[in-house]
Amino acid sequence: MQLDIQIRTMMNLKFYFILTLVISLHSVKSQCASEHDIGEPKTEDLDKDDYSKGTVNAVLNLKDQYQFKCCGFIKAWEIFVSKDSTTGRNVKAQVWYQEDAGNDWTLRGENTIQVTNVKKINVEDISGTRIRPLLGDYIGFYEFEGSVITYKDNNKNGQYKATTFTSDETTFDWDTVAVGDERGHAIHATVTPSISPTFTNLDDTVAISNNEVAGTVVFTLATSDSDPEDAGLLTVATSTGSALNFFELDLITLEVKIRSGVSLVPGDHLLEFTVRDPCLKSSTNILTIRVENDPPVITSLATSSSTTISEDSKLETLLHTLIVTDKQPTNCSLVSTGVPFVIKRISGSTNYGIFLSTGAALDYGKQNAYVLDLSCTDNYDDTTGIYTVYLLQNEPPSINGLPRATDIQEDVFVETTLYTFSVTDPENTAVTCSVTAIIPNTNIIFMKPSTNFNEFDIILQSNPSLRYDLVRTYRIDIQCSDGRRSDSNVFFMNVLRNKPTVFSNLQNITSVSSIATYIGQKVFDVDISDPENDQVEFSMFCVPSTNCPFEIYHSGEIVLKRTIEGEFIPAYDLYVHVSDGKSKTGPRSLTVHVLDINYVPVIKNLPLPSALVVSENSALGLSIFQVSIQDNDGADTHTYTMTSSPSDGVLYFDINSANGLVSTSTSSNINYEGVSATYFTFTITVTDTKDSASKNLSISIANQNEAPVFTKRAYALSVDEGVAGTTLADPSYLYQDEDNGDTHKFSMTCASNVGYFSIAPATGFISLATDIDVDATGSATSFTCTVTVSDGSFTDSVSLTITVNNINDNTPRFSNNLFTYYLDINYPLNSVFGSTVATDADTGDFGTETFGIQANGDLYLKTSLTSYGYGSSTSFIVQATDTGSLQGTAKVLIVIPQTTTTTTTTTDRPITFWEYSANPAWVIVAGILGSIIMVLPCYMCYKNRCSCTWRGRPGDYRDRIQEPAENSNTHYNNTRSYWKAWKWYEQQ
Repeated sequence: MQLDIQIRTMMNLKFYFILTLVISLHSVKSQCASEHDIGEPKTEDLDKDDYSKGTVNAVLNLKDQYQFKCCGFIKAWEIFVSKDSTTGRNVKAQVWYQEDAGNDWTLRGENTIQVTNVKKINVEDISGTRIRPLLGDYIGFYEFEGSVITYKDNNKNGQYKATTFTSDETTFDWDTVAVGDERGHAIHATVTPSISPTFTNLDDTVAISNNEVAGTVVFTLATSDSDPEDAGLLTVATSTGSALNFFELDLITLEVKIRSGVSLVPGDHLLEFTVRDPCLKSSTNILTIRVENDPPVITSLATSSSTTISEDSKLETLLHTLIVTDKQPTNCSLVSTGVPFVIKRISGSTNYGIFLSTGAALDYGKQNAYVLDLSCTDNYDDTTGIYTVYLLQNEPPSINGLPRATDIQEDVFVETTLYTFSVTDPENTAVTCSVTAIIPNTNIIFMKPSTNFNEFDIILQSNPSLRYDLVRTYRIDIQCSDGRRSDSNVFFMNVLRNKPTVFSNLQNITSVSSIATYIGQKVFDVDISDPENDQVEFSMFCVPSTNCPFEIYHSGEIVLKRTIEGEFIPAYDLYVHVSDGKSKTGPRSLTVHVLDINYVPVIKNLPLPSALVVSENSALGLSIFQVSIQDNDGADTHTYTMTSSPSDGVLYFDINSANGLVSTSTSSNINYEGVSATYFTFTITVTDTKDSASKNLSISIANQNEAPVFTKRAYALSVDEGVAGTTLADPSYLYQDEDNGDTHKFSMTCASNVGYFSIAPATGFISLATDIDVDATGSATSFTCTVTVSDGSFTDSVSLTITVNNINDNTPRFSNNLFTYYLDINYPLNSVFGSTVATDADTGDFGTETFGIQANGDLYLKTSLTSYGYGSSTSFIVQATDTGSLQGTAKVLIVIPQTTTTTTTTTDRPITFWEYSANPAWVIVAGILGSIIMVLPCYMCYKNRCSCTWRGRPGDYRDRIQEPAENSNTHYNNTRSYWKAWKWYEQQ
């Protein structure tokens, strides 16, 4: 592929060179260098005749003077208009060319010229689309509206062709028209050069990655040409160069793209582009494409940068496959030296791998980890990485089942496997075991590998010649090694005297069902015979031994010591020994198969990663969790139960025994403040009637704010009428709030009775907000209010009735303090002579007065007045007492007049001010003194003409008061100081 590209590129370069050379040589000749005229330079010199007398209306000028010598644009036309023409008549100035001799001619273009001046030169500047004449084109014209352009014969201007067009022609076979000679036409075209097109975005440099794919657009060329007629006619070409091996130009879209089938080489690649217009005017610029290399990326180290191997590893092992992404071929190598590792290409793959070297000597004690520095390169850039190999220390092997002892009859003569033990090695390494010592020393016991991996048999050779009376026990010391570390243990062989007890029915196999079993159920009866008929004892051990459900009685019965319902172990090997007190026989095995095993249900979705949160006051019976189980016994029926810690959790949560749906209790509401704990652990058990499984579900109770609640819904208080600020008795509100620590505030409304009472927000105590006097007209004595308690979020309200007590707070008052009556000295006894009027502001009982005279306040004469003389008087005090023992008093004056002719009895009208004898006297004295005080200042002011000279204090005399006559009039009028009462003290 790469070779084909290079060959094709070389051929394109040769063709481009030849084409460029030809175009360059031709373009120099064909491009107009400056503005010039083609045709008759002086059109007015050809004003001789016109075509008005014939039918000719189309002319093609074939003389060299009318032929275009270069490529440009016709800027303007000049014609001389015939005298026979008319203003406004149009004529079409044309440019014709012939591709090959013998073919039709083609109209290159035409401009319509309108006659503006008859018998004069007419110039038409082209403002629209200009005609682009090429080398070899000729000027012609078409007088489709009548004769316009003049001509002149015999002026040596050469050949022409004249014919008649019936309509506009774009192609015409002028070769069929006869050639005329020696005629020049009054027309010429002014040709201006075309303007070179340019690249608007070159020169430029663009950078790309060497990982870009074929077809990627690297750059888009943009061109510009000041000649609007060149729109869509520009051509772009690419020069030669190595960059064409990698990039190509789309001549339609002018997009520079990456070639297909190539690999980009990092570095600068130069592309030279040339843009040309139809006149071959051109511009050349350079685009530099900088291919930047993307270094290799080791992606595999991002997800796996380490591994662990055993220090026992010695074989070549692939530890890690290096996944490297790069467009360029890459090589990877190990930078670290002196390590038992190597990086090489994986067989059958293009990837490199990190390998443990063959025969590596790893030692955890000397070095427990290796940090490997590695590098991958694409010959342009390097990428480094780190891979860590951790060593796993070798663990010693472990001998299983030892120490152990076995019995052997002293008369045994065949080779006997005394015991088979296994060795576990954490690294699963093959171990070797050997007998290191036998006490007492003998060679009758040896050891060899068993059939299974890392299992070994302790063997008594045939014909060992054991003698119970000489050696009863042999100790065998055993050591097992994995090549690096070892384990040791002992085995004992006990020699038994002959004539042992004999088992009659062991070894054997039996079975027992796991359904409906009970403790003491007999499974098997062991039969034995003892030659000496000694009393025997049985012993037994199980394999597996954990929670073995079997035991053997001294009678030889093997029974269940626990129920095996729900048992999962399918079989037990029971090894039975029997002893007669002298020798022990066994073990003999009984294999018990457990039938009808039930699979225990499994709870799948418990425990939860965190406690299930349930808010207090959740709805009764609200489903909160569904227990999900799995039971391989598909037909089993399951029952769910639940216990709680603390135990009272079951009061607030229930479980559906049929489907395991956990919900809140249908009867007990959850109260955060009332529960014994806010965190409960529920043990949920599912049973299939045979076995059960339990898992814990933790539930946390979330506290919710709860409204305070009055436990007593109505309250009543009473207060005596009194002044604002009076505090009523403690209301002793009974309310509760489940939220401990909440702060409560009280408020109160009394409907329309606003402003009478106020409440302390913190304590709820009520006080009078204003003075309350129930004696006032319209005053109420009972108020119904609503008291509200709030914890900041929720409220509760109760009714409060406040009764205002009417108290005796007003003393009875008489209508006057003095009552005066005039009685005749002979006024009859026990006769009412007047009445005292007393009132009490208190309403109710307290407003009832009791008088010291009569209950209704009437005054009557109790004792004769004859003991008093005429003109005398006497007085006494009367009292009015209300039911609250408050008293009011008034004075009663009895006057006995001088005359005896008439007896005057006063009513309860009080005496007037002037009737009291002392009052007129002191009023007269006070009036005289007031008049003096008012007149004296006026008199002094008049006497001194309102002028005063300061005298000062006694002993400090300066001047005397002067009369006005002592001062001159001028001084008096101009400098006199007027006395001002408020200035007197200021002069001191």
